[in-house]
Amino acid sequence: MTTLLIIRKVVAMTMILTAKSFLLNLLLVFAPLSIIQILYLLKQTSFLKRSSGWLLAIFPLLSVILCMMYPIVINENFILDFRRIPFILGALYGGKWVSLVYLFVLLSYRFMLGGSGFYPTLLSFSLVAIFTSLVSKHFLKLDLKWKLAVAAGLDACLGSVSTGVSLVFFESQISLETWILFNFVSLTGVVLATLIYEVFINQFKLLHSVMESQKLEVASHLAASISHEVRNPLTVSRGFLQLINSDLEDQKTKGYMELAIDELDRATEIINDYLTFAKPFPEQVEKINVKSELEQSVSVIQPLATMSNVTINSKIDISPTYIQSEKRKFQQCLLNILKNAIEAMPDGGELTVDALHKGFELKVSISDTGIGMSEEQVVRMGEPFFTTKEKGTGLGMMVSHSIMKAMNGEIIYESSPNKGTTVILLFKIENEGS
Repeated sequence: MTTLLIIRKVVAMTMILTAKSFLLNLLLVFAPLSIIQILYLLKQTSFLKRSSGWLLAIFPLLSVILCMMYPIVINENFILDFRRIPFILGALYGGKWVSLVYLFVLLSYRFMLGGSGFYPTLLSFSLVAIFTSLVSKHFLKLDLKWKLAVAAGLDACLGSVSTGVSLVFFESQISLETWILFNFVSLTGVVLATLIYEVFINQFKLLHSVMESQKLEVASHLAASISHEVRNPLTVSRGFLQLINSDLEDQKTKGYMELAIDELDRATEIINDYLTFAKPFPEQVEKINVKSELEQSVSVIQPLATMSNVTINSKIDISPTYIQSEKRKFQQCLLNILKNAIEAMPDGGELTVDALHKGFELKVSISDTGIGMSEEQVVRMGEPFFTTKEKGTGLGMMVSHSIMKAMNGEIIYESSPNKGTTVILLFKIENEGS
């Protein structure tokens, strides 16, 4: 009886120590993640703007190394740790190259440690690296519940493979109960870590949105306060210049006068852009056929494209779809983007306009083969007075963003330097048919 009691106490103490070791190793997973919040904050400033993306990938790797440095030692051949949690998250959020770097570092360090446990690690983590390389781009676009499901599914598959290989092919001397406990804690940990990642990302998306809204609000108040006051004297001046021009006989003076009128028209156009930005909401809401408006905008911009040696490839093969907006402002938004795309190809190129209707969402893609933009420039697109053109004012895209926001639409940019830019417009459509 006494012997049985001692055995029970030993087993209980072993379970307690094992649970404590699991929790301690799990702490090494989450500790470096707290630094990510600071780095996301620094990413919103000029400091570390270029390097913070790499730093964000380094800290999950740091968790991987720490977990392996302070593992749960079962015997000299087999150790347990939660390195797979930061490995899975870093690979899913970081992409293909991050997953390959993680795999190389992990396998190198595990090989140095020695033991037969290296081979299950080689098999299971190689499979995870291949899978995450294929799905990482799609993973970032998923809803939270699907992200949690993918991360948890990967962890469960990785745990099953490791457990199966270790129990069947190697003498791991780890009980099935310990494996079950280990996999359960790991599954819980990967779900919590994914939630922490998403909280960090959404916090700083919200911060960025608030900062942009403040900038736009200041510019909007400024535009509204001066636009009316400036446009009225411009209109009067243009009228008198036209009267004077009609009485002139000297062709040289007449040419100067026409140039002055053209410049006044250009100034008036800029003022109208300010007014549109200050009041982007439709004044006369009507049902707009998106397909016909796209076709008309392409027709209007065609002469400019021809002059710039740009070929327009139109793929607007959709059924009639409708949105509620003001036709003039909607066309202004489209023409601003099309004009920017043409001007981004100074040596000519190809402009592709594509439309895809899926469910209650319409996706319009406008792609060019021009100079492209850096990541920093893409982030700033739509900011007041920001432009990538030497003689630009930044008003065109600022107005387009403002109009899209008023229409409850969204603008997304995909661009790389010297590889062109794709501007994606997302709309919530009303219905099909007329």
